Amino acid sequence: MGAKTIIVLFREGQAICSQGAAGKEVFYIEKGQVKVTIKSKRGKETVLAILQRGNYLGAGCMTGRAILTATATAITPCTILVIEKQEMLRALHNGHEFSDHFIACMLERNIRIEEDLIDQHLCSCEERLARALLLIARYDKVRKPTAVIPKINHGTLGGLIGSTRSRVCYFMNKFKKLGYIEYGERLRVHNSSLSGVLKDSRFSDLPASRPC
Repeated sequence: MGAKTIIVLFREGQAICSQGAAGKEVFYIEKGQVKVTIKSKRGKETVLAILQRGNYLGAGCMTGRAILTATATAITPCTILVIEKQEMLRALHNGHEFSDHFIACMLERNIRIEEDLIDQHLCSCEERLARALLLIARYDKVRKPTAVIPKINHGTLGGLIGSTRSRVCYFMNKFKKLGYIEYGERLRVHNSSLSGVLKDSRFSDLPASRPC
């Protein structure tokens, strides 16, 4: 895309962009997983999303938003394509294939946010956790019987589903005893087994994420 686009490597735990900073760039996740959080003026922090390759960060600057409203932190080592705002605008105006890709990704993200909101109102804590694990396990956009993902702490999962660390711990232990997940250096998720938790919810036929 030109000199105004660079590839940056981020280590686990490193901030990619921070809430309150100037919104001058768009970040595209080429590899790895990213946690998106927001903090209130009183210091309370919550997890908005866990994103993976194929997702964009900081796209609000494209609409004139001058300040970043959330912080993005690498959960795993990440490869990020950093695109300056003007270069991003040029690419969107000049490349139909790229603009179609960007729009598809933004629509997919909007659908995900809408489903997360419905999830918070209609599903139990157990169902919300199961759905979150299934979605994270499909970060490679391929439906597999078993997926191995980086181990995510219970506090992060609790923030993601709007519950407490203790409740997440309870259901993670339950899923482990039932054989739905396995612990270790990484987290192994058995998709077909864990999907059974959603059999009575609106997400019982949860599809694999569509590739952007």
